[in-house]
Amino acid sequence: MGSLDELVQAISNAIVDCLSEAELRIQKSDRNSSELRPFFIWGDTKVALWPLMYVTVNDEWHIYSRFRKSSPTYLSFGGGQVSVTQTDEGLQAALRPLLKEKARDDATLQYFIKDVERDLRGFADEDSELVYFDHEQGFEYYWSKAIGEGTGTQPRRDYFRLGPDNARQWRAESGWVSYSEYLRILANWQVVATRLRQKLEQIEAQLAAEERETLGWAARERGTTRMARVVVSDMDGSHAEPACTFAELIGGVDEDLQANRGQTQVVFINGEAGIGKTRAMVDAAKSRARAVELALERGETSGLPLFLYVRSTGQVLDSLPTVVSSAVASTRNLTDAGVKALCRNGLMTLLIDGFDELLGGVGYSDAIGSLRPWLNELGGRGVVVVSARSSYYMGQYRSSVERANEQGLALVRHRIAEVQRWCQEDVESFLDEYGIPQENLDRLSEHDRQLLGLPFFARVFAETSLAPEESDIESDGLTEQLLSKYVEREERKLMAGQSGAPLLNSAELRRMFEYVAEFMASNEEREADISELEIAAESAIGEELSSPGRRHLKQRLPVLCGLTSASDDTSTSRFRFQHELFFDQFLAGAAIHYLVDGQVNLFRTMLQQSHWRSATITAVVSVAGAERTAQAIADFHPSAAAVGHRVAATNLGSLWSAIIRETGRMPSTDIVGAVFADELDLSRTRFTDALLESCELSSLSLPSSPGWKLRLEDTKIKKVRVDGSPSDLSGLLGVRHIELVQLLLPNALLDRRDEILDTLRKYGSEVSDAEAQGTPRPPMEVLAARHYLSNMSRRLEKSVILRRDHQPEDSRLKWPRDYGPDAWKKFVNELDATGLAALERFSASGEPKIRLRLRCSASTILANDGTRTDVYEYWQRLEGQ
Repeated sequence: MGSLDELVQAISNAIVDCLSEAELRIQKSDRNSSELRPFFIWGDTKVALWPLMYVTVNDEWHIYSRFRKSSPTYLSFGGGQVSVTQTDEGLQAALRPLLKEKARDDATLQYFIKDVERDLRGFADEDSELVYFDHEQGFEYYWSKAIGEGTGTQPRRDYFRLGPDNARQWRAESGWVSYSEYLRILANWQVVATRLRQKLEQIEAQLAAEERETLGWAARERGTTRMARVVVSDMDGSHAEPACTFAELIGGVDEDLQANRGQTQVVFINGEAGIGKTRAMVDAAKSRARAVELALERGETSGLPLFLYVRSTGQVLDSLPTVVSSAVASTRNLTDAGVKALCRNGLMTLLIDGFDELLGGVGYSDAIGSLRPWLNELGGRGVVVVSARSSYYMGQYRSSVERANEQGLALVRHRIAEVQRWCQEDVESFLDEYGIPQENLDRLSEHDRQLLGLPFFARVFAETSLAPEESDIESDGLTEQLLSKYVEREERKLMAGQSGAPLLNSAELRRMFEYVAEFMASNEEREADISELEIAAESAIGEELSSPGRRHLKQRLPVLCGLTSASDDTSTSRFRFQHELFFDQFLAGAAIHYLVDGQVNLFRTMLQQSHWRSATITAVVSVAGAERTAQAIADFHPSAAAVGHRVAATNLGSLWSAIIRETGRMPSTDIVGAVFADELDLSRTRFTDALLESCELSSLSLPSSPGWKLRLEDTKIKKVRVDGSPSDLSGLLGVRHIELVQLLLPNALLDRRDEILDTLRKYGSEVSDAEAQGTPRPPMEVLAARHYLSNMSRRLEKSVILRRDHQPEDSRLKWPRDYGPDAWKKFVNELDATGLAALERFSASGEPKIRLRLRCSASTILANDGTRTDVYEYWQRLEGQ
């Protein structure tokens, strides 16, 4: 250090000696300006310091720092500002010839500089300014870090560089360390890990308390948590991977974060209510926080990212930044902006539980609206994991993303992780830990045994079996037992003073909850205010709350479960069911009442209000009866222009699926205008002739026995499964192969359109949209391009990440490899040559990467409708003309 000080002092002395005989003179500029130009003068020699320096009439000195956003920035001395950005064109013109031009290969450094500035703003004091200094091999920022609420700021000077292999580095006291380590230090990583773990333990305790208070479940020492299994697929449900554990899914998230794949990865976790999505997400976040915490306590460096769990419950109508800021409030040194910086750099992943509930009904009109600002801030980096209430929401999200893509949302890749029910071994192991004998399980109906695949119902069965009071699960069924216990507990909260008389009996209270569920469904919001509770109560009892014998009911309603209040004013309280399954079942009860009472129009109105999940559908068909339900929907064909058309069509498809499953046969009436969001399984269905008209099917499983005929008119199917012998598909008439994504045979999976067409024809299926046999087939390059663009369109993607050889970087992408590497390279090069796509280098770890980004949608290129000359030229080039 002594030698360095001596060197600096020597340089300083030399500069002083050089300037000691100089005269400093300040002159006005040639034009009418407040800017003054300084000069050094040695006798007859005049050296201008402008444009690298200038002075204002207020004696403020400005010294050039750097060009920022195409304008020069000057450090300011003697005034109230730290730096000033100059927009004067004359000054810029004089300055540019004096500056050393940046080398072309300096783009990686420029990316780093921009990223550091953006990241530091996530930790900086709001009123402070980031001041940049250039260095020969790096750069420096002088800034003020915010330190908690009301505790002031910490001035910092941080030096950064690109190390070996362009590794991003920060200079610590001990030497150069990774930029990721710098961000961990800024965030106070150990404190963050500890406080997130504590917060997640509080959430677990809250969930357990709700179970005790609402369901009467005892607090017991639990055994090993059974890891949920998931099936991961692309956005359109195709290319499903083999089932993996939730831990393996999380491992894939870690891999995406470390790889910086150039696209923000959005993983949607779907699954039935009660299947354990919340538990899996909370457990994953808590386990990760604990692992990081323990590693740091041992003095080790943990490279694992943290998961920020955000729960939507009780935060209806809040914005995502508000909810995120609330989730990290306990850390005292993180904000929404800081979390985004950590997510961009692979140090944190956002887990949003019940994403579609955050904005209530508003979220359905623009499903990506609340997430899009976050995705824009991530800029093609990081991972976001979200769970939604139903697969129907994915359709709304898809439509929203399609609109956003046209507005520039191009750096996102979506995947779906479908949570699977427990297998029989999981159920038996779980019940064995509770000490439930096998004979109890054997007495259950087949329907109830199927329900045990949902962890929530397995717990219901275990707790009911251990309850001291007499229970009759065999006759009532698990669902009825659950609802009865729930209503009994709530009934006890509504007693009339000391008399102990219930203000609502069980039947009235249940009917009230059905009305409440119907209100919630019509609003697409899983909360109700006091006024809606009062209306529901009056509807259930058929009289006003002020009636004799009921006058205390209005005052007692606020004590019902699920009420939360931000103040002592009960008018601000909100009611919610403690579990989504209660909502599903009470909604079914409302629909069943209308069916049984013959009020079919009201039943059909409900079909258009909100999407019904599997629990509601199953309850309606089993309680009201398959025949009665089929009669109610047989001639129900909602207009495509009607409000709620898509919702009604999806509910219609789910009801028909349940009716077919219940009866084992196709209905005698034609099925028209239904959307089958889940698989329509006809593999064990009896029928000789059936028609699907104007329907949409995500997946169709064909009958395994012969003698059937399925006619399709204006019907789209994404996936067809053949479980039996594919030697005879002559019963499949009118299929449109252009919409088919996959054809699954017992020993083969086909996803190339030409192969699907050949196979359908080979086994006798009537294909309605195919050219006549013998018509010359387009060149292989054209078929390949159609295949690639169709996949991008279905997946809502406008970008693909490539290696330097222009092959896909992500080995999980199978569809770009279906026609071989040469066809893919031709596809990429022709898009680039015709200007339909850009090939962009971007900053990433490891091998340099390129982003293929379409300049218009894949659907537009596929359409080739004559409105775009570049699209027409593209297809002409592929056809060799």
